Amino acid sequence: MQDNTANKNPVNNKSQNNTNLFFIIASIILAAIAGYLLYSILHKTGILDTEQKKTEIVKPKNVQQLIQVEVLNGCGVAGVGDLLTDVLRSKGIDVVKTGNYRSFDIDKTFIVDRMGKLETAYLVADSLKIDKKFVITETNKSYFLDLTIVIGKDYKNYFNKSGS
Repeated sequence: MQDNTANKNPVNNKSQNNTNLFFIIASIILAAIAGYLLYSILHKTGILDTEQKKTEIVKPKNVQQLIQVEVLNGCGVAGVGDLLTDVLRSKGIDVVKTGNYRSFDIDKTFIVDRMGKLETAYLVADSLKIDKKFVITETNKSYFLDLTIVIGKDYKNYFNKSGS
C-alpha cells in the first residue's frame, strides 16, 4: 500500500504544480490587460498626455471659426438679419440663429456677450466696426452660443461693402 500512495503523491504534486503555474501565468496576463486598460483610460481622459493639452490650448489661432452667434433684428427693416448673417459668415463667424428682437425701436446695434468671453465680443465688434461701448455682458450659458447681435437703425453702417 505504501507504494500506491507514494506513486500517487508525485502525480498529484505534478498536477498541483501545473495548476499553480497556470494560475500564475493567467494572473500575469490579466494584470497586463488591466494595466493596459488603465493606461488607455488615463491617456484618453488626458491625465497622462499633458503635451496634447498644451497643443489644444494653443491650437485655436483663428478664433473666428469658433464664434457662434445669433442675429436679431431690432430695427424692423425686413432682410437686415440675412444681410448681417452674410457679412458675418464671410468673416468666418458661425451664425446659428436669426430672428427678431423683442422690439423694433433699437437705434444703435449692440452685441451681447453670452458666455463671459468679452474678448470674443470685442473681436466681432472690431470686425463690424461697432464701438466697444455697445458690447454688454449678459451671461447665459443655457443659450449655447457666444454672442447675440441686435441690429439697430444704424444697420447701413455695416453693409457698405455688401452694396446695401
